[in-house]
Amino acid sequence: MSGTFAFHNIYTTKNEVENIQTVLHEGNESGEGTMRRFEVAPGIQITYNDLKMDSCFRPIRFEKDFLQINHCLEGCYECELEGGSVSFLGEGDLCVDYLSKDRQVFLGSRIPLKKYRGITVLLEMETAQQTLDQGFQQAHISLEQIKERLCSDGRSLIIKSKHEIDHIFSELYSVDERIQVPYFWIKVIELLLFLSLLDGSAVCRPQQFSADISKRTQEVYQYIIENPFTKDTIQDLACMFGLAESSLKRCFKSIAGASIGTSIMIAYQSGTFYDRMGRILLQSGQQYLCRYACGVTPITDLKAAENLL
Repeated sequence: MSGTFAFHNIYTTKNEVENIQTVLHEGNESGEGTMRRFEVAPGIQITYNDLKMDSCFRPIRFEKDFLQINHCLEGCYECELEGGSVSFLGEGDLCVDYLSKDRQVFLGSRIPLKKYRGITVLLEMETAQQTLDQGFQQAHISLEQIKERLCSDGRSLIIKSKHEIDHIFSELYSVDERIQVPYFWIKVIELLLFLSLLDGSAVCRPQQFSADISKRTQEVYQYIIENPFTKDTIQDLACMFGLAESSLKRCFKSIAGASIGTSIMIAYQSGTFYDRMGRILLQSGQQYLCRYACGVTPITDLKAAENLL
């Protein structure tokens, strides 16, 4: 493993694999994030992304052409597109992008919930194709054909969660470190073969929203988190934040990965748990303080309190 680098270094490629694993880290006033990059083969890399910040965007002029495949495990990622609209990569989604040295598709990006975990498979088109031709020629994988069919106009393409995707990536998230690199190679081939066979029924263009709708919907999400016992209906929330109900529902699900009703239920259950836990601890406060003063940890009592909920 080499030293720590900034995120944009994932787009720096070499014709030979030099460092199996590289850690990339960035931080700012909104938080921090880490990427663990594994060089699988010349032109092919896998990155594990764990970001807890508002944004890590910086404009990049690519020196080469890339096919970038992102899978979101947790959280949400927002991209600003040409014309000012935004789209989201949500939990369970797979996104395929063509990053061209001649054109910048993304004008900005944000992490609305300050939480994003996922995997990026990055292929530098020319070098990766040579690697595939030499190392797995019997598969006849053409990155150019995948690009032309899935994102020829430069726009992203979203593939909603389905069994094949879940199967490929669930194993990538849990692979034993002792077999990581050869296993990565196998899973990259499996993923590319899967993409080679996709038809139109499995894919869709990302839903796009105006920046204003995105901002107001995120305010709705924050309102629900901060008010877990709210009895506001979707109509009430749309009126409060100046949104059409249909836009609110579509944008909210893209951001939160769940409907407004489900999110309110989760917030309510979480709020109920901590409210009841707080009352139990408050009632037993003197007992806990006494035990702390005597050097005895109250962990067993905390577990007993949890069982009362």
